[in-house]
Amino acid sequence: MIAMWYHLEKPTVFVDHQAQKRSGHMGHAMVEYEPDYILDFYSNCDYDRANGHSGYGWMEYKRSLDGGQTWGPARRLPYSRRLYEEGIHTALCEKAVVTDTGAIVCFFQITDASKPMSCEPWSEPTYIVSRDKGETWSEARKACPVKGRIYDAVYRDGEILFIIQANDAANIFLGNLPEHHYELYCSDDDGRSFQLRSVIPIDAMGKGYGALEFTEDGKLMACVYDSVDEFHMPYCLSADRGKTWPDAGAAPVAKRIRNPQIVRTESGWLLHGRNGDKGDGLVLYASPDGVHWDEGVMVDVRPCPGVGYYSNNLYLRGRKKVLIQYSHVYDKNRVNIMHVWVNID
Repeated sequence: MIAMWYHLEKPTVFVDHQAQKRSGHMGHAMVEYEPDYILDFYSNCDYDRANGHSGYGWMEYKRSLDGGQTWGPARRLPYSRRLYEEGIHTALCEKAVVTDTGAIVCFFQITDASKPMSCEPWSEPTYIVSRDKGETWSEARKACPVKGRIYDAVYRDGEILFIIQANDAANIFLGNLPEHHYELYCSDDDGRSFQLRSVIPIDAMGKGYGALEFTEDGKLMACVYDSVDEFHMPYCLSADRGKTWPDAGAAPVAKRIRNPQIVRTESGWLLHGRNGDKGDGLVLYASPDGVHWDEGVMVDVRPCPGVGYYSNNLYLRGRKKVLIQYSHVYDKNRVNIMHVWVNID
């Protein structure tokens, strides 16, 4: 049993999509661009398509100037809204990073808007950059030459790194062909370009999603979702910032995990996601090392049948708090956007 070193606050509604008859799948990027100054992104999606489990919509964001205690008005992200209005693709932002120069880099999955769910198949992912604290944004550029979905991105010591599965999801988002594999890309020029750093040696067959984090001694950890065995989370470790990956394993998780999201704090690691494909809510695990996880606790559960509980996190180091954002079912597959604070002891 791992000693408890955090405590949870009560979940609150961040975006009330129910009031507007909307939904909000496949967003959740967050970034702290200065101490206590946060941009929080979320999707604004169709109510009727797939009963709300759809990416047919656009991204919006709110700003906080006090560490997430209060939030300014919603703002549409122009690039995402423009693609939605053109009607061919949607652009949904799940991850963002900020560099030492203050550049905010947002990564997008580019989907087929003609499909009922409007979230697959995928084209080449794109990214945009703001160099004025999110007031204006650059034109979009392709992040890499492969079609797929960027699952996570991190920044450290002048490098932006992101993980993607090379899989356009024409059949399914889980790896299902020999050419499907995970790749790591890197930018060392403040987000102006990205290059392939390595192919991550995790067998992609039946795998999906992905997360990145650095260990206390500076190793890069990559972990993914295994649809065949939801009680174990495959991972590998690199001591040279993703060039080689000599260490690998599968971490046991007692309550299952889907779309894993990880973060390391000074006190320990947190892992959260839906409690499996057929899960009914958001589960949170704690660990001293990112490999050995406790029994987990349910943060929230759905009040009715439906699909949700995808999430992201943001560690506010100055406040010793982790903000978890997640989608919470309110009717069928329609979701509101929720916040829950994790206070680090």
